[in-house]
Amino acid sequence: MKTKDVEKKKAALSKRFGEAVTVTLPKDGILEAVVAPPQVVEVLRALKEDYDFHQLHDLTAVDYIKDNQITVVYRLMNLEKPDMMVVKVPLDRSQPEVATATDVYPAANWLEREVYDYFGVKFTGHPNLTRIMLWDGFEGHPFRKDFQAFDQAPPDYDPFETAYVDFSEGRLQLTDVSSNGNRGNGSPRTFILNFGPQHPSTHGVFRAAVELDGETIVDLKPVIGYLHRGLEKIVENRTWAQVIPYTDRTDYLATMNNNHVYVLAVEKLAGIQVPPRAELIRVLMAELNRIHSHLMAIGCLGLDCGAITPFLYVWREREKIYDLFEMVCGGRLLTTYFRIGGVARDLPEEFLPCLKKLLTEMPGYIEQYNNILSGNEIFQMRLKKVAHLTKEMAMKYSITGPMLRSTGINYDVRKVDPYSLYSQFDFQVPLGKNGDAWDFYWLRVLEMWQSLRIVWQATEYLEEMGPGPVMGKVPKALKPPAGEAYVHIESPKGDLGCYVVSDGGPNPYRFRWRPPLFINLQSLPELVRGWKIADFIAIFAGYDAVMGEIDR
Repeated sequence: MKTKDVEKKKAALSKRFGEAVTVTLPKDGILEAVVAPPQVVEVLRALKEDYDFHQLHDLTAVDYIKDNQITVVYRLMNLEKPDMMVVKVPLDRSQPEVATATDVYPAANWLEREVYDYFGVKFTGHPNLTRIMLWDGFEGHPFRKDFQAFDQAPPDYDPFETAYVDFSEGRLQLTDVSSNGNRGNGSPRTFILNFGPQHPSTHGVFRAAVELDGETIVDLKPVIGYLHRGLEKIVENRTWAQVIPYTDRTDYLATMNNNHVYVLAVEKLAGIQVPPRAELIRVLMAELNRIHSHLMAIGCLGLDCGAITPFLYVWREREKIYDLFEMVCGGRLLTTYFRIGGVARDLPEEFLPCLKKLLTEMPGYIEQYNNILSGNEIFQMRLKKVAHLTKEMAMKYSITGPMLRSTGINYDVRKVDPYSLYSQFDFQVPLGKNGDAWDFYWLRVLEMWQSLRIVWQATEYLEEMGPGPVMGKVPKALKPPAGEAYVHIESPKGDLGCYVVSDGGPNPYRFRWRPPLFINLQSLPELVRGWKIADFIAIFAGYDAVMGEIDR
């Protein structure tokens, strides 16, 4: 951000809020405001309405136990400039409490519940401040630095206890079934159907409790957390290098992209320079992984709608991409190829010839998918004009990725905030206009064409560059200086962010994974209301959900 803009915002905020707001510009150039708890909602509303920070990009917290405070961190985004701003609210650890931001940013709903679940921060006025990942009987808040899991007695919790969904007062809540076996108390015309968590069309252990009037969806409650394993807590007990394999296991269909955002964040924090050849290889691998992820997305979408053949076809190209991954790192599904400072090893001699062969074949394969799937009239009827994601709804729920671009909003991190060497590549960002299930599908097909362009260019650049180092200078015992860094990239699912905090030690003090799917999924109830239960399948498939990323 330009110094003139910083000074202008500082003066305006100081005049309006006085000493309650302190504005600074850290080294990373992202404007930061420290706000007193009573003024946070007013400040957020001013930033949204007066400065066009219309999306809540992320919301998390850090437990600074030595300072006896928990700091809630709001990350705001202006998609038009684009521009980012951070708002930090320090709270007393003994009684962390702050007003909810859901009236300003509805996307704060799940994010605040997550901070409450992990840190015990109470967001007063929140419409449903309950645990979101851990079960209701869990005692304590595990992301606090003084949390001792093994000192606790096992919680009095029956995992086989039946539950039903309460739709009373217009809000869906998970409620225990009474001993007499009574079920939900919806209106006489409706009934409740549990869709998942064991169901192939939920793309993992995802549960949707759906209220139906006949086959029409009246309301829906997403229930997540079945796959939660505490990624962000586990990382605190690993060295900076040991974290990389854990990033593979979030969106396991985009492991290279996950590696990418994490190593970029650590390199930014530690001031590590990456050799150009390594950066080129990273871009190449990230785009190959994007193609792979989109192949699975369109194949699964077709399968969910009853088209089995294209799902079998995309596995053919998936295996060819996995063969390439195996050449460079020995892994297929979980690659762990990127390293802090570069990549694990250079490309083997046989890699580029095999890659070129795939690149020449892929256009024909994509046309084959179009012939059997995109051109299918039944498939088109299942998707076109089904659901309607508006620009306003996309802003409201902080949606990113192909779903955001389906509304016509031109936001792709590779273009608006280029990382690695993306600024040197010639490619376009496909946009939709209807925000329907068809656009969710079709944009991923178009993005595969653009990824092929990038991979071709990266291949040519590598051949022109010739041999060179693929690792920068990195200390054997890495201890980044005390501080923090945030990096975001364009993953196949959306805007994927990694926030790392260091206390100068060998392990991350705080690690935050900003999962685009977790945030996008909040829009599902509004998007499916009024549609048939069969339409829900098609709409949900358009999210391209991988529960490992949502639950972490």
